[in-house]
Amino acid sequence: MSESSKTVELACSLTDQEYRDRRKFVRESLIPKIQRFETIDSGLQLVFENTETLRSDVELFVELESQCCGFLAFDIAEKNEGLVLKINGPAEAKDVLAKFSAALVKP
Repeated sequence: MSESSKTVELACSLTDQEYRDRRKFVRESLIPKIQRFETIDSGLQLVFENTETLRSDVELFVELESQCCGFLAFDIAEKNEGLVLKINGPAEAKDVLAKFSAALVKP
């Protein structure tokens, strides 16, 4: 199969209950602690205060999301402005990332 004929499967493997649990975790543990977020070319960039507890929560989120949403790429970095989480995806994931971004503004 050629590179141009490959398609990206945009499917979440969570059950309904797992999705509800994940959404609750994100709404309670991450969204209130976002200091800044912005859209970037291929995704989102979120900045958090760099604390040990929050880093553990962000790492758990990345671990869990990587298992169910393999079409997204996650990167955590310590920067001057804080703990930076980048979530990137292929062009086909634009709608998924837009929904996530909308949830950040309207939790």
